[in-house]
Amino acid sequence: MNTEAREMVATIERAFAALGDDDPVGREEVFCEDFHAFENGIRMTGRELVQLMSRYRAAGRRYRWSVNSPQIEVQGDLGVVVYENRGFIAEAGAEAVPMSWLETALLRRRESRWRLAFLHSTRMPQGKA
Repeated sequence: MNTEAREMVATIERAFAALGDDDPVGREEVFCEDFHAFENGIRMTGRELVQLMSRYRAAGRRYRWSVNSPQIEVQGDLGVVVYENRGFIAEAGAEAVPMSWLETALLRRRESRWRLAFLHSTRMPQGKA
């Protein structure tokens, strides 16, 4: 994987950490202003996704996600990363449940940095990871 591809994957993983840790500064650094997502059949704005994840974190849920087997294409200041996201969801006081998602991320290069513009995520059936 070349340097540009590694930077794109790192941007996605920083976005995951910022969402999972409810980190507004981190979100500001990695998400485009017009970020939006298709999450398990639901269309949402970046603000809606952040509010949802903040509520889940306040309720005690914890998340970890990772980019695996990325396929990356770059055309100028646009990049697409298709990958399998492997991670877990842990409810408050419960064991972590491993899960996987099939995802496509669209990134834009702004001021020499990659930012996440769009995420399409579909959960894989358990046992298919």
